[in-house]
Parts: sequence; structure tokens; C-alpha cells
Amino acid sequence: MEAKIRSRRESVLRSLYSSQSGLIMHSSSVENVGDVFVFAGVADVGKSTLAKKLGENMAVINDDMNILEFCEEDICVSTYFTQSENQGYHYLINEDAKGILKAVFFPKMEFEKKSFLEKIDDRGYIWRTLLNCVAPPLKGEDEFFPNYLEMIEKLMDSVPFFHIYHNLNDSPEFIAELLRGIE
Repeated sequence: MEAKIRSRRESVLRSLYSSQSGLIMHSSSVENVGDVFVFAGVADVGKSTLAKKLGENMAVINDDMNILEFCEEDICVSTYFTQSENQGYHYLINEDAKGILKAVFFPKMEFEKKSFLEKIDDRGYIWRTLLNCVAPPLKGEDEFFPNYLEMIEKLMDSVPFFHIYHNLNDSPEFIAELLRGIE
């Protein structure tokens, strides 16, 4: 990561965590009529694949890193990257797209059945998975650490979490309808 981008990322982290106003998550996100769906997880689970596929039916916000900011009663999702900062990278970024977080998905590849969603109620599993994809506090700034854990808890209390079992053969329309069907 370029020094300029790293510096901006650290500035955003410091601001969000010190004010307890939000988190930065390694994720892709798409917006549909004000609702945002976030696909979170470690590398190579299908986050960008889902964003690219859904980009035919929804607006991609960012397919690599998103800000989840606590706004009144909701969580607002946006990006802090701009296209001009990503020289040499091929991220899908729409700095004008944003919306309210509707759900968080942990992608899993599916090869035999059509794509489907599975609600996750195991808070321990959600915690462990989020700790692998939510940006940690900056090294040497441990005073932000309690806020970090509180904000993860707040995220978990605010929206539902799902596994999305994604079959690459399914159409973008089919995947989009799965997401739109969430209450």
C-alpha cells in the first residue's frame, strides 16, 4: 500500500476509533435503493466476485475496504478510497455510493446447489470472523482497543449476519433477489 494511502487509512482509523463512530472493514459492499449489503471476510472468499457480479444490478461501493459509521440509529456504509488514489490497483470503487447497512454476509463457495443464505445466530462465530476482517487499532495506541471491541459488539447488535453460499453459475439477478428478500 502506498505511503499516502496508508497515512490516510491510519488517519481514518484514528478518527473513527477515538470518536467511537465506526469501523473499517475488509469487505466488499453493494447498494440497492439505499440498502447496503456487506460481504466480509479474509482474502479469497468471494467478496470481490460477489461485488462484480452484483454490479450489474446494484451500485458497488468498494470491493476491498469500507467504512461502517454509526449514524443515529443506523450504520452508514461508504468508502474512503478514491479512484485516483488507487493507481496500479483494480478495485471497484464508487465514492458517490453509500447507504444504510441492511446485513453482513460471510461468503462461502457453493458448487452443487443454487446460491442460498443461512442466518448466523452464533455470536462467538460472528466475533471470531469479524476480528479477522475489521481493521484493528493502530499499533501503540491501545487506548482505542476497548472502543474497538465495543464497536464490534454494537455492529453485531445492529444488523443480521448471514452466510451467503455463492454458486458462480447463478445469475446476478438471482443473487440480487436473495439479498432483496432480507427483512
